[in-house]
Amino acid sequence: MLEDIKAIIFDADDTIINHKECEKQALQYLFYRIGKKYNNQYQNIFRPLDWKLWDDAINKKSSIPAEKIPEYRFELFFKQIDIEYNNYKKANELFKEGFAKTSDLTENAYKIIKYLYDKGYKIYVITNGLVELQRPRIMNSKVATYISDIIVSEQVGVAKPNSKIFNILLEKTNLTFDEVVMVGDSLEKDIKGAHNANIKAIWYNPYNRKNSNLDIIPDYQIKDLLEIKEIL
Repeated sequence: MLEDIKAIIFDADDTIINHKECEKQALQYLFYRIGKKYNNQYQNIFRPLDWKLWDDAINKKSSIPAEKIPEYRFELFFKQIDIEYNNYKKANELFKEGFAKTSDLTENAYKIIKYLYDKGYKIYVITNGLVELQRPRIMNSKVATYISDIIVSEQVGVAKPNSKIFNILLEKTNLTFDEVVMVGDSLEKDIKGAHNANIKAIWYNPYNRKNSNLDIIPDYQIKDLLEIKEIL
């Protein structure tokens, strides 16, 4: 059991926000806006393509610079699905526009956040990504009223797992590292990042993924967000 906890820090995508559903809706919006028929299989093509481009860039395995990826992914995507549309800049803008409008929550996210709020805990979100995409999705969701603050990596210039993004929140709130706990689905970003800041971390692992990285050991592991009740 965790003691002296005053605040819970949640990751956004795939922890409280259903990223896959948001991505699907953004693609549907894009196709609607460009006047093309959407096929439900398109996300199965776009998702791994997009993920690999960003992962290769992060791990320096690609010759494509990160700033080129937003448009380049749509060039590859449209070629793979054999659709004639070459305004990749517009495609990216429409995708982001649609993505920012989404706000689908993960299972039991609303229940646990309201429960924690009613118990007197402060609720914060620390997320990597762009302000224009992350903040609206959270603020348009059902949990917005319970969240005290959202810190997005773009606005502070550092991203998880860098400890600085956590320290920025601690400084803003006058909380100490032992008064907060991090909840996130990513071992490499959320759990490692929290530990880098000496913050205890709960790994949200709804699909029972195996932890193959013995250098990152979460303090707690849960399959359902409601299990947080048993830890606090």
